[in-house]
Amino acid sequence: MKRISVAVTGSVLGALLVVCTVASPASAHGIIDLKGVSAVAGKSSVMTLEIQHGCLPSEPTLQVEAFVGAPWRAVKPQAVAGWTSSVTKQSKGGWHITWKNQGVPIPFGTATFFPISVDWPTTPGTYGMSVMQLCPGSSYYWNDKYAPATANVPSPPLTPRPEVLVVASKDAAAPKSKATVAPSTSAHMH
Repeated sequence: MKRISVAVTGSVLGALLVVCTVASPASAHGIIDLKGVSAVAGKSSVMTLEIQHGCLPSEPTLQVEAFVGAPWRAVKPQAVAGWTSSVTKQSKGGWHITWKNQGVPIPFGTATFFPISVDWPTTPGTYGMSVMQLCPGSSYYWNDKYAPATANVPSPPLTPRPEVLVVASKDAAAPKSKATVAPSTSAHMH
């Protein structure tokens, strides 16, 4: 009887672990939004990096860092009220952008948007942006590539790397007029 009790207890503990993992505060995601304008190879446009919420309910975001590789020709963060920004060219190419909160901490459930002027890579393809979110007692680093689920790896990853598809000019979507642009709706699961 004791073995059955231990086996049940182990199963119950395993189930509780799964429930606690799912029920714990969701990690935010770093999201790239092109706002209806294609990222065209060799051209420039603005993208927005969205941080959905703080690291934990009691931990607001204090700093955000983004890293892009050498193919990204240039990045320039635009002004965000209450935040300072800096850009550093990396020794092996690419860029490191840092935003630091200088104002009132952003409440946990509030998204923060960081517009960035980008000189896109000259070759069409998918390009990633590694993002780090720093809070008073924790942090998140979104740098995991999407992959199908396997026996030991869930999909999507808990800390996915945001990516952008840079297209050839012939494949660029025609910009929509402001009157016809629908509000951005993202199907992001937390």
